[in-house]
Formats: sequence, structure tokens, C-alpha cells
Amino acid sequence: MNHIDKTIEAIFVSKVRIKALKYFLYNPKKSIHLREAVREFEEEITSVRRELSRLEEAKLLLSQVKENKKYYRLNMEHEFIDELIGIVHKSYGLGYAVISQSRKLGNIEFALLTSAFTKGQFFGPQVIDLLVVGDIDLDLLSEIVKEEEYKINREIHYMVMKSSEFVMRKRRRDQNLLDIIFQDLVLLIGKKADLIKL
Repeated sequence: MNHIDKTIEAIFVSKVRIKALKYFLYNPKKSIHLREAVREFEEEITSVRRELSRLEEAKLLLSQVKENKKYYRLNMEHEFIDELIGIVHKSYGLGYAVISQSRKLGNIEFALLTSAFTKGQFFGPQVIDLLVVGDIDLDLLSEIVKEEEYKINREIHYMVMKSSEFVMRKRRRDQNLLDIIFQDLVLLIGKKADLIKL
């Protein structure tokens, strides 16, 4: 069995594994040792140790020993990392909140999470975590964002544009907008081909 087969097998089985994946995919730059993981996941040490070992064996996690403690972190070079980040952010948190409330939010043409939000990677001078294009209920979006800010204990930077402004800025090749749409994105609503078409 190769490591890709192991990866698929390792992903979708136990609730402890799901908690581990959520933690590491939401915190791609953090390292955590076993005892911290037990506290974070609120699960038994045996189960947590087993799941961390399986994810390491599948090469989704990397480990390093420091001061007699083994620390685990996400392997950002893994072949499935972008897909897994997309799955987690569409299934939980801010991404899920936008998708699940999209009808109430209004007529959304595009909604996306940038790699600043999903990977802690920044492009250009402007930091945007969430971009929403369309005719949006701004009060509801503000409520959704505030609720997620409270959960993750950090500010979320978001931008809302009418479709006409989005098209005009793309045609003008507005660098701030291009910095947002031509990076690794989690596209919550809309089609990538339409998003990047100039």
C-alpha cells in the first residue's frame, strides 16, 4: 500500500482523526505535542496518540522531537493538502457558515477564502481573508463574521463587491484584486473559471 492509499484510508474514519485534521488544517503553521493535542481534542491519550501516528504514517503530519517531546505539524507539501484544506473549510467554520446561509445572504456570485485565512500565506499589501461578490445583506454577513471571529479568537478581514465593480476591476487589471483571485483559494460559491476569466 503506497502513502496515497494510506492517506485516503487515514482520512475519513474516526472522530478523533477528524478533530486532528480540523485542528491542523485550521492551524497550518502550529506545532503541537501529544499532551497539548489531548487537551485540544478533549479525547483519551491512547486514541489521540494512535490517530497522530496514523496521520504521520500517511505523511499528512510531520514530527520533530524537542526537549524529549514529539511535536506534530501539518505537512504543507502533501499532494492532497489543498483538497483537504478545501474540504475542512467548506465543512466547518467561516466557509461553512457562508455556504449554509448563502440564500439568506442574498445573490452571491462568488465567495472565497484566501490563503491568508486558510494557510497563513500573504500576497500583496492588502490582507483579505474573505471576498464576497454580489448583492449581499451586509448586516447578516457582519454577524456571521463576528461569530466566527469570536470562535477563532482573531479578526477576519473581509471585502464585499458588487458584481459590476468586480468585473470593472478585473478588466482594469486592478493589482489588489488580482493578488486575491490568483492565489490558492477555497472557492465556496461560484466557478473558478468564471472567477479568473479576464
